[in-house]
Amino acid sequence: MTIAHDEAPQQSLPPSARPGLLSRLPLRAVMGLALAFVVTVSVVAGFRAPTGLRDLEAGLNDTLRVIFSPYSTQQDPRISILAITEDTLARFPYRSPVDRDFLADLVEKLHGAGAKAVGLDILIDQATEPGKDDRLARALHAFDGPAVVAWADARAGLRPAQDAFLNDFIARAGAIAGSATLIYDDDGVVRRFSVSSGGDAHTLPSALIEGTGDAVTIQDGLIDWRREAADGAAAFQILPSHALMNPALPAALFRGWFGGRYVLIGADLEQTDRHETSLAADPTIANRTQPGVLIHAHVLSQMLDTRSVRDWPVDDLRGAGLVAALTLIGAALGLRGGSLALKAALLAGTGAVWLGLAAGLADMHGPYLPIAPPLLGLGIAFGFGGVAEAFLAAREKAFIRQAFSHYLEPAMVDRLARDRNSLRLGGERRELSFLFTDIAGFTEMSEQLPPEELTGLLNDYFDGMSDVIAAHHGMIDKFIGDAVVALFGAPTVDANHALNAVRAAAAMDAFAEDFRRGHRGQGIGITRIGVHTGMASVGNFGGRKRFDYTAMGDAMNTAARLESVNKTLGTRVTVSGAARAAAMAQAGGKVSALPTLRPAGRLALKGKAAATEAWNLCDGLDRDLQDDYAAAFALMAAGDPGAAQAFADLAARFPGDPLTALHLRRLQAGQTSDQVGLG
Repeated sequence: MTIAHDEAPQQSLPPSARPGLLSRLPLRAVMGLALAFVVTVSVVAGFRAPTGLRDLEAGLNDTLRVIFSPYSTQQDPRISILAITEDTLARFPYRSPVDRDFLADLVEKLHGAGAKAVGLDILIDQATEPGKDDRLARALHAFDGPAVVAWADARAGLRPAQDAFLNDFIARAGAIAGSATLIYDDDGVVRRFSVSSGGDAHTLPSALIEGTGDAVTIQDGLIDWRREAADGAAAFQILPSHALMNPALPAALFRGWFGGRYVLIGADLEQTDRHETSLAADPTIANRTQPGVLIHAHVLSQMLDTRSVRDWPVDDLRGAGLVAALTLIGAALGLRGGSLALKAALLAGTGAVWLGLAAGLADMHGPYLPIAPPLLGLGIAFGFGGVAEAFLAAREKAFIRQAFSHYLEPAMVDRLARDRNSLRLGGERRELSFLFTDIAGFTEMSEQLPPEELTGLLNDYFDGMSDVIAAHHGMIDKFIGDAVVALFGAPTVDANHALNAVRAAAAMDAFAEDFRRGHRGQGIGITRIGVHTGMASVGNFGGRKRFDYTAMGDAMNTAARLESVNKTLGTRVTVSGAARAAAMAQAGGKVSALPTLRPAGRLALKGKAAATEAWNLCDGLDRDLQDDYAAAFALMAAGDPGAAQAFADLAARFPGDPLTALHLRRLQAGQTSDQVGLG
């Protein structure tokens, strides 16, 4: 059905009366926006909380910043590390504390080599041999440049005596205190650094830079790990500290190693001062933990370069915005129509593009994009979007089925829903039963009643008739004015189509009579019904753009003529012999399974060469009338001259029976057979 209308110019409405944006958006768009908002908020909250989700994202971000980041162009020429190893400790009579004479030797050699600054990543928190302690303090005091000594307090577990000794030693050495405490994330991994440890206290790397007179301009944040060089060289020069004690090494060599450099001295031991860091994401690194002195070197290098990690976590508005973007895409894909395979492919493609974008930006040293939150938002929104789409599709399908059921037979709507191929031109030939109805005197009545009253009356009538047809598995083919055309056995095959059609005719007659009596004041006439069974072509007929599901053939025309012949016979329901025979066969030969029928005669219908056997519905007729009529009709059918007297006697007893009166007139006019001429 096509409905055309003209668009009238709209008047401008005041702002308060204008519909809001959401009210103008399609339902799916509104649902997509709402879904994306809820999922985004939930995902961002989940990854901001100290949960396994946050740890997962931190690990993925480690991978981006370590594995996908570019290599360094060369080893950092500004920083050297003197590592105290197991081989170093093997030279001393005791392992801890580290021999202070040895440390003094290192500081003096670095002083002679022209080192720019020295950082001692070793806590001097207790006395050893007084002479050695004093010598180390003098060496640090004499160092020509900033000397930074690792510092800690009760927050790191130091007792008051340790704290007092450490502060006294730093003061005697004229050194700078630099906090050696590292920052751990919730999963125990070192990923970030701080410029200060609270108040004016500097961390060890920032204290070194501050001591040289250079201002630290970098803010707290993630550690930007310096990758090894492309040729495989380590990020920093790392030497075993005891190598400097080799008397064969000339002082000039030391100046080449350490001249103008920041030198960090610290432990590189398997069981001491080791920490899990983001570098563990690199599978080529044998040891998952790193010595604290190496971590300080990474932070010092980052501070000297004033490098900062361009990271967009979900804590940042930009990261949350990216989560929202992918979540919105997921919701759109989920709410999108089409095949599930195509939507899944688009989902996988979106995820792959996101991973490729994140890896590509990481290779350019950022910004580092969030990985798990956007992908999780994408997947969750897609899933809930799919559920919402299924709900909307089911609701729309139900609405369409309900709407089309007002225009099409419900069975036809069901058939279209099950089989799309049924919506094409063409048909098949099979046996069907047909039922036609018509209201006597409808034209005159329609001219007398107001349109509103006529419409209401006819709609109520059609509702009742339609319900009867549906209850007997029939299909309404069409309404023609006041007439109803129904098919039985289509669109779905019905093995009892004739039996259902005959039973439907009886039920429709009963409803129509009750309806007529209930609306007697409006002048509605009797309903005439014709039923026939025969072969016909049934299917979609019409043009390629518009067609109807209907039946065509002589059998359908016969049913229409049987309906109209009721006017001549004076009856309301006429059933063809073919329909009765088929109904009897479908009922297993049980006459009691059918409504009561009596023979009306062989009718010479227009356009038919052979006469059509017709039967009249006679439910409710007097039993004696039925029996005596059958006997009189048998005489007439046999050509017995006594038929005329039999009908005359019957007419005298039942003057209101139309078939008795009809046959009596025929017999008196000389028509002695049961074939009724319709003139």
